[in-house]
Amino acid sequence: MDLDKTKILRILAISSFFLFLMLSLQWYFGKNVKLRALERELLEHKYVSSVEINEQKEQVVVCLSLRNIDNFKEAYDKICETIKERLKMQPFELKIINEADPELEDIFDNKVQFIVYEALATGEFTKMRASLDEIENTSDSLRVQVFLDSSKLFLHIRLKESNYYRIINREV
Repeated sequence: MDLDKTKILRILAISSFFLFLMLSLQWYFGKNVKLRALERELLEHKYVSSVEINEQKEQVVVCLSLRNIDNFKEAYDKICETIKERLKMQPFELKIINEADPELEDIFDNKVQFIVYEALATGEFTKMRASLDEIENTSDSLRVQVFLDSSKLFLHIRLKESNYYRIINREV
């Protein structure tokens, strides 16, 4: 049996090229198609106005901004569920980007955050609600909503058409 080295080298080169091509396509579709599909699905939610997804070494970072919503906790839970379904078991971090006006950020920085963090430290949430109601009474268009679950506090402040969203982890 006579072996032709040039034929063998040609076959190995072509096989290597196609293997590289197939692995590259699998990587590209796995990375880009999955993330674009997630982005499209998140934008279909009625309360999501914009999405930016970045894949980092250890996790996927999803940055999004929200429209005016009635129940921040419910919207957050639905968004997290959508991300978990799309990314399967891949770890992710969800960041809410606020597009609030400076007046609203000032209300949070100088009034609301002290009340909320004090309530988290002391556990006196009814006192927190009473203090937030006092702040709400200073302006007709100011609304402060707080939603609680076992691990997080969801804060939504609305002033006229501007919204401010914040998620604060509870130390249990």
